Amino acid sequence: MPVKITINLFSGRKSPSFSMSDSAARKLIDNLSIGRFKKRTLKTTPFPDVLGYRGITIEQGGKKIIADLPDKFYLTHDSIFTADSVAATDKSAGLDTVIFDNLGNIRDFEDIKKLKGLLERKIPDFLQKRDIYIKNYFINYEMLLEEFYGRPRISPCYCAPVPDLDNWNINLQVSANNCYNYSTNYRTDTFAQPGQASGLNITVSSCNPSSGNSVKAGAIADGLVDLPNNNNTCPRKGHLVALVIDPNSDYHWFRKGPTGKWSHKPGQTPATILDNSGLPITDPRTADRGGYTEFCTFMQVIHGHFKIK
Repeated sequence: MPVKITINLFSGRKSPSFSMSDSAARKLIDNLSIGRFKKRTLKTTPFPDVLGYRGITIEQGGKKIIADLPDKFYLTHDSIFTADSVAATDKSAGLDTVIFDNLGNIRDFEDIKKLKGLLERKIPDFLQKRDIYIKNYFINYEMLLEEFYGRPRISPCYCAPVPDLDNWNINLQVSANNCYNYSTNYRTDTFAQPGQASGLNITVSSCNPSSGNSVKAGAIADGLVDLPNNNNTCPRKGHLVALVIDPNSDYHWFRKGPTGKWSHKPGQTPATILDNSGLPITDPRTADRGGYTEFCTFMQVIHGHFKIK
């Protein structure tokens, strides 16, 4: 059975994927020069939880062609990640070549020429900032975890959910939830889209409130409350989320936690408490969001008063 390769590129919309033959997948893995696997801890190489390109997901269907690896694992340009382990790989293994050589096999993206242009911009951006992200991750991540989980809630955001990273990152089914699921703190296991519960087909690149098919209009139809004049302050009910746009490409959501810091989940990849530079997110308007350069709006999620699908 063919191996499914997903290019982890988007957050709100589903990322493009293609099938690879068993022999081609084996060749890809053989070329990686995989090092010794280590249990993933706060001290091992971090997964690239960033917006934009962040490597690929490999899913083995049916009989495993790579017996030593799980049914699903993640591959970047420096590491291979399973749910609980990580190993270094050969950076010169040509992962980007594999991606570009298979663009013609993608069937779930409407404009392959546009996709190629996105990847030609975003892969170099990822490689350029990878070392910066890793450096700042080791400086900030453990401290932020202690802040989120180990300290009393002294923030006025007492209704906001904690990141609950273990729950969102623990298994394959959770990976079927995107940034919109995470921001509303509601699992559907369907990669929920704003407006879908109301029969509204959104235009992913739009934030225009006058457009009936904008991302913002879809979220409002689902029951989220638009707060265009909010200044990063917690509402009295529910919790605060923020919508940003990668123009003509994708959308993304952040959610504010009880400490006042923000977290988010880039597409099917794990949830995180850091921005694209590996820094804490105190305000999504000023965080490093990669190509998601348009800040759309803050919105209020009132628990029990919205529906997503």
